[in-house]
Amino acid sequence: MSGTNKYLQYLKAVARPFRKITKLDFLQPDNSVAFSLGNTVKRGYMTRYDTRAFIQGGTLNVSLNNGQRRRANITLSNLDGAFEYSVNKIWFGQKVRLSMGLILPDGTEFFLPQGVFYIKDPQNVFKPNDKSVSFPLYDKWAYLDGTLAGKLNQAYSITVAQNPNVLNAMASILRLSKFDHLPTSDKLKMIDSVVPIFTNYYNNKTYSAKNSDGSISADISMATLPYDITENSGGNFGNLLLQLNKTFVGLIGYDQTGAMRVEPSQEDISDSNKPILWNFSPENSQLCGFTETHKNGEVYNDILITGEGLTGYEVWGKATNYDPSSDTNVNLIGLKTFTESRAEYWNSKQCADLAEWYLKRKTILQKSVTIECSQLFHLIENRLVTIKRTDKQGSPVERHLINSFSLPIGETGSMSINAVSVNDFPIATIKQYSSESGLITN
Repeated sequence: MSGTNKYLQYLKAVARPFRKITKLDFLQPDNSVAFSLGNTVKRGYMTRYDTRAFIQGGTLNVSLNNGQRRRANITLSNLDGAFEYSVNKIWFGQKVRLSMGLILPDGTEFFLPQGVFYIKDPQNVFKPNDKSVSFPLYDKWAYLDGTLAGKLNQAYSITVAQNPNVLNAMASILRLSKFDHLPTSDKLKMIDSVVPIFTNYYNNKTYSAKNSDGSISADISMATLPYDITENSGGNFGNLLLQLNKTFVGLIGYDQTGAMRVEPSQEDISDSNKPILWNFSPENSQLCGFTETHKNGEVYNDILITGEGLTGYEVWGKATNYDPSSDTNVNLIGLKTFTESRAEYWNSKQCADLAEWYLKRKTILQKSVTIECSQLFHLIENRLVTIKRTDKQGSPVERHLINSFSLPIGETGSMSINAVSVNDFPIATIKQYSSESGLITN
């Protein structure tokens, strides 16, 4: 049966009572599977690793952040001591892949990936008739931000001359050797040998660059590195990647398959084309309930981002909510301004893009929706779910964007989804400005 048919079977099965299954793959340095464990008591998935250990419980937490997105804590029964923290058993830098799913009606197992992680600070618990081990899991960003791999022992630079393309510069960092931070073609030595998934949004997009006299030079690709970037000794490669990401205001982090993914925040302004992953309704059994939280003190309807042009002139971008359909627009509640100023914002269009994205996030923070529901294994951050609001006149169906979710690793328990209503995202009024040439757009 094809993968598509299996997935359709899963969508039908997860809407009814099902038997959940969980799998933890322990990975070799080349990302192949050394052995796997599940949540049923049996003699291991591979005979070469014979153990009675099995998954006992835990929680997976996913958030839409630039950087670290996925964390989990998983508990294994450790009946035969197979998972002591020692060389040739579980050791520093051990990678694991977490998958969850269910038994399909035809009796086959169906798993969906939930992330690739490193084990950090494992704990062994010894009680009478009970031996277990607890693994805190961090997604692969932990090997970039100093959580596991430490700090840089000397400054590291990405220069325009060596890596003029931002995405290529990001990929070059992942291909560095974890042993000496030098370029390597040996996949077993690379910080991350998995090919990153990069957006093609920026391929044909340009910024208008200015010369020192204020005249417009040839347009520069958004994916072109505008200046040299350096992370000093004591820093980390994660910060270097975040600096590169800021040059085009992207979204960066590891996805559920364990691949680094870069997406454009500019495309994130409108959510109309994003896939709807689930339709919740009080009339079906998946929705246990939801809570709306109003955070009026955290609302901003006017965003000002200022930067410094490549030749020293000031640039800024501004996004303001005058949308009459928004209940937080300036004409209704007054002006509430948020400002941010950073030298790495080098172009007025870039500042305006960031201001528009910030406005979207900060205008709707006052309406945070927490959905409690039965376990679903195909949800992804920055995608949509709907809720049929039978408590409102006409029972409207409202779309919500997933910001984060928490999913039990054990067989029982409900999951929690934090989302924001897409209907609350305003239509922004955008302005760009350069101190040399004045207002660019209005």
